[in-house]
Amino acid sequence: MAVVVGCDENSGALFRSTAPSVDERFSLSMQYNDREGYTTIQARDDEYSVYVCTDTHVATVNTKLQAFIQLYRDDRTCPVAVCLGDLIEADHSYIWFVDAFKHIKTNPSKPDTMFVTIGNHDVFYDQWHNYTQYWPTSTYYFVVETNGKNKGKDLFICLDTAQGTLGRKQLAWLKELLEWADGEQFRHIIVYSHINIFRRDNTFADISTVSLEETYELMSLFTEHNVEQFWAGHDHGREEFTHGNVKYIIVDSMKEEEDSSAYMILHVGKEINNTFHTITVDSL
Repeated sequence: MAVVVGCDENSGALFRSTAPSVDERFSLSMQYNDREGYTTIQARDDEYSVYVCTDTHVATVNTKLQAFIQLYRDDRTCPVAVCLGDLIEADHSYIWFVDAFKHIKTNPSKPDTMFVTIGNHDVFYDQWHNYTQYWPTSTYYFVVETNGKNKGKDLFICLDTAQGTLGRKQLAWLKELLEWADGEQFRHIIVYSHINIFRRDNTFADISTVSLEETYELMSLFTEHNVEQFWAGHDHGREEFTHGNVKYIIVDSMKEEEDSSAYMILHVGKEINNTFHTITVDSL
């Protein structure tokens, strides 16, 4: 397994943290990325799938997470999965999230890779130090290269929005990365994070969305540089809408205690599309 890299809506005042600022976390992430490099995933064919979950909020055992792991491990078209943050509940141990992988069989004929992004539950409650024991970078990208008849490559970019802002340094890095990507002939560019850029209902709080200024900047960047989709979690309720030819998706929560949980599959080929699937413990 390769694992690389709030939600209480409208309750930002409840969170207190001594974690490094987003600019400090970005600098630490870049130190790791510069030392270790960025990951390239090999897909067997020109078409493949990416399984996406979010907001698992693991406190002890999350059987839905275990079911999700089994599903993507059994899918031979899936070279990589993504979890969009809030891996654990409040101040619980990350070991419960990591241990979920140990009890699920691995298909020996395919890779077993999950990337994660950092959520507010993963940085508040003084969890940054614990988080980095498992995932030493919170801002990164990875590339999927296809090996079918029509070889191609796709870019996936992870942003740290755990405290409701990208910060100055991370935004500058994103601009440079997208400018570089313009010349690399990627088939598709996907950006993901934990906290949504905006949502269309009336919720708004310190950690509910990023600032309006950053929202406008990101929407402009995504449109200018042909980003096709932006994924987020955090709100525990699905939303899909398109603006400026970019599809914005908020993925359902996979919290154990919630009655309705679902995961998303990105189907990638010459075109991309998304499907959503209910997750149950019966999937095991």
